[in-house]
Formats: sequence, C-alpha cells, structure tokens
Amino acid sequence: MDEISSSPAFPLLKLPYVVLNNVISNFKQREILEFSFVSKKCSSIIKTSNLFRFEIRISFKENLPVVSFTPPGKFTLGNCHIGKDYFETRENYMKVDMNKLSRDVDEKNLLFSITWADYIFDLYHLNNIAGIYLSSNSSLNKTNTIVEWLNGRIPYPMNFFFNGSETNENGLKLFFDRLNVNIRELSLQLTVVKDLKPFIRRFLDLDRFEAYGKSFTYPIKWITMDYILSSTFKSIYMRYTSFTEMDFNRFIKGWLNGNHSRIESFYADVQQMNPDLVIDGIEVEERVDTVKRVFT
Repeated sequence: MDEISSSPAFPLLKLPYVVLNNVISNFKQREILEFSFVSKKCSSIIKTSNLFRFEIRISFKENLPVVSFTPPGKFTLGNCHIGKDYFETRENYMKVDMNKLSRDVDEKNLLFSITWADYIFDLYHLNNIAGIYLSSNSSLNKTNTIVEWLNGRIPYPMNFFFNGSETNENGLKLFFDRLNVNIRELSLQLTVVKDLKPFIRRFLDLDRFEAYGKSFTYPIKWITMDYILSSTFKSIYMRYTSFTEMDFNRFIKGWLNGNHSRIESFYADVQQMNPDLVIDGIEVEERVDTVKRVFT
C-alpha cells in the first residue's frame, strides 16, 4: 500500500504582518472567530487587524442568532448569523464557567449572550453596532441586567428593536426609565391584546420611530398623538393605529405652523378615514385632472 503523504503545516503566523493581515482580511466571519480561539496571539492579531467591514447586530432573543454580521444596510438570511448552538460548542473558550452559573435557564442564557457579546465587542474593537434585539416580555431581573450591561458597554446612540408575542409593561417601563444610552432608532412590535398605558416619556428626538400593533382589532393605543406632537422625530412609521381624523388634523396644523421641522416622513395605518375631516380648517389644493380646487 502506498504511503499517504501529508503536506506540512503552513506557518501562517510566521508571515510578515502586512501579508498576514491581507490573508486574514479574506477570512469569513466564522473563520475569524475560529482563528481568534487558537491562542492569545491569534486573538491579538485579529484585534490589531482592520476587519470591521460588516454591520454587527446583537440579540437577546431566543429565536434570533446571538450575533449577525451583514453588509451595511442589509439584514438578510444570506449573510452570517451565528446562533447559540455555535457558541455552546465553544464554551471552553469563555472566561466564565457556565456550570457555576445560576440554574435558572433564562438567566444562564442571558449571561451566555452577554459573555459572547463582550467577546465580539473586544475582538473587533467595536465603535459602532447596527442594533440590539430584545424581547418585549423579559422579566424585570433580565431587563435590569441588560440595561446595566448596555449602560456600561454602549457609549454611542443605538438602534433598539423590541418584539414578542406578549409584552411585560413593567419591564418595558423599567428599560426606558433606567437606560442611559441615547436611542437613535426605536422599533416596538408589541403584539398585545390588552391595552397598555402610554409608557414612553423621555425619548422624543429619535431619528426613526416604529410601532406595530397586532391588528385593527387590537390597534396601538400605547402611543398617543400627544406624544407624537411633542416629539421631534425625523421619521415615523406605525402599523395598526387608533388615530382619528382629528388626530391627523392636529398634526397637519401643527406642522403647517412650523412644528416638527425635523420630520421627513410620517406613515400610519388607519382602518377608515374621512378626508374632509382631516383637512378641516386647512387650506389645501386638490387636483382633479386639470381643474384645481381650493378648500379652506
């Protein structure tokens, strides 16, 4: 039997730094992580390389990957999403002994996600992150732990995305009351069937605000037009609202009087609307073919 020849290991770490950096820059994101696990030297090499060419998202939701690497402005399944199962097989690389953590499953999962999020932040020297995904039904203890981590880790304005089949009103209130991180974009997809009390007070200057109700049977009632009128949002997008014609009439009149100077777009779903009531008392022009009619 012929002896099977094996090629000698390639001395990757002996390459000149410029060459090595060029090689690593062609690694895929999983390969970068795997390389960082090899040794402290490999981890140090990654930290000194300019590899931040993707947007990174961190998730604290069970049904989403722990971390996602995507091209700027995109979030598609065709890009690199690394889930809990990947990190679970690499627990020996963590500085935390998972066996010594609380037996509470939710607490262990949260600390697991935070530990790996810290690893990603340190590895890439992150100075930007595309978004944080959170459950709308987290317990008070879990919410408090996440807020403390965010306050200690995130120094710049952030995008936050909440969604879930249920909503813990007290947990959301705690999150917004204790969060010190500036919010750039906020998305609330709260598919609740009970009325929530309006719970947002101090976040009035977002670049983009999104809110999603469950349906027109259970529309958004936890965001009022008074809140919209007191805000300086640049972009508003709302699905399944309970706004009335008079609500929009108030908004348009305020806008015409010079309020909401930052706003660039406003979209809101309503079940039915009488256009005449929306423009009541407002001078508008309506084009019908080539005929122009003026309403006052």
